[in-house]
Amino acid sequence: MFTSQTIKKILLSATALSLLAGCACLDKKDTDKESNWFVRQFEKDGKREAELATVAYSHGDFKKAQDEVNAALKANPRNQQALYVGALNAEKLGRYNRARQYYEDLIVINGNETTILGTPDGQPRKITEMAKSRLRMLAVKQSELLIENKDGSKTFNISKDAGCEQSKTTITKALKKKPSAPAKKQPEVGALFTAQEQNIISRFLTLKELAEKDLITKEEFLSRRQANVGGLLPLTKTPPATGIDAPVPSPDLIIERIEVLKDATENRAITPREFSAERDVIIEALLPPNPRTRMKPKAPSRNILGAAKDLRKLEVLYDLNLITSAEKAAEQKAIESYLGINSQPAASKPAAAPAAARTTVSTAPVNPTEMIVSAGMEEVLAPKGKTINTVERLETVETLSAPAAPVNPVVTEAETAAPAVAAPAPQNIVPNVSSPF
Repeated sequence: MFTSQTIKKILLSATALSLLAGCACLDKKDTDKESNWFVRQFEKDGKREAELATVAYSHGDFKKAQDEVNAALKANPRNQQALYVGALNAEKLGRYNRARQYYEDLIVINGNETTILGTPDGQPRKITEMAKSRLRMLAVKQSELLIENKDGSKTFNISKDAGCEQSKTTITKALKKKPSAPAKKQPEVGALFTAQEQNIISRFLTLKELAEKDLITKEEFLSRRQANVGGLLPLTKTPPATGIDAPVPSPDLIIERIEVLKDATENRAITPREFSAERDVIIEALLPPNPRTRMKPKAPSRNILGAAKDLRKLEVLYDLNLITSAEKAAEQKAIESYLGINSQPAASKPAAAPAAARTTVSTAPVNPTEMIVSAGMEEVLAPKGKTINTVERLETVETLSAPAAPVNPVVTEAETAAPAVAAPAPQNIVPNVSSPF
């Protein structure tokens, strides 16, 4: 039989043990990695609900998955699995703002849990890294790169001022990448090309860069270039598609958008068919291969300064590797023909007439007051040298139209003969495309 004294001792011992156990529970740290033992025993952590949400999402039952995610986050708002599955599920339901919120919460938590859900290779990756990648794709998905016009055609969603500024920057960067002689001065893009011409050149530079990065095939590059090369060579090629002089984003933005679409396809966020459809629409808006309507043909320059400026544009396009040497020579010949420089002398003229012309070209001093040069054209008209090139012939025409200047009385044939102009080396404008995206 237990006496009252014995019972009191037992009760006192039990009370002491309970107090010690309570102090031990309170002394444990309550963190994400090591939850409190008391909390584990008497509170839910949302792990079971997060697992059910993952199973429901994998089976395509997005409504049930959302309900389980809500239950898991109610029990533990910092459950990483529940946040990640909830973000993926919100994307499927079109709730992009909710998905963005979940991804941002995961980045703030910065936990060490891993997952194979949504990884491109099926290997475990940290949920935080996946959240950063998905958040980047979500940001690009929410940005509207293209808009639809009233006639149903697609155009880039960019303002006129921003498009002109980006086109100018694109051309300037492309010119800086080309090796040039130290004495060669880089042209002022804004003074040489109009805003519409800058947009056209920027589109061709973007198409070329897409081909160099294997984001389009060689056939796509050639078909789109051939259909619209008249925007670069207006006198010898068919006019380009209507609308290619409209503002266009920089190549970096377009390439980043296609790269994000590739990542989304690898992560199974979109199907390959969806990737191909949007990629084709982007390239179609850049340079259409089969234009429905074309721009009006450009009128040739009928004055010296206009023709000289057109010739300078040809040099820049050739430096940008957008036209070949044969295309450059043909366009140059057309510019000279419209100006009447390459016309053959009449048969009734004496044979000495051409020699006299050569004598005038090589020996006639040019009065600086007779040459009228507008501001900003110093880089257009090159100085006269020994080689008789196109610019010298243009100067000769303008000089002959002025009052006659004294000519040296005796000039030998050896002095009048000019060395032959070296033809430019052939230039391959087709990028080395190894594979189609």
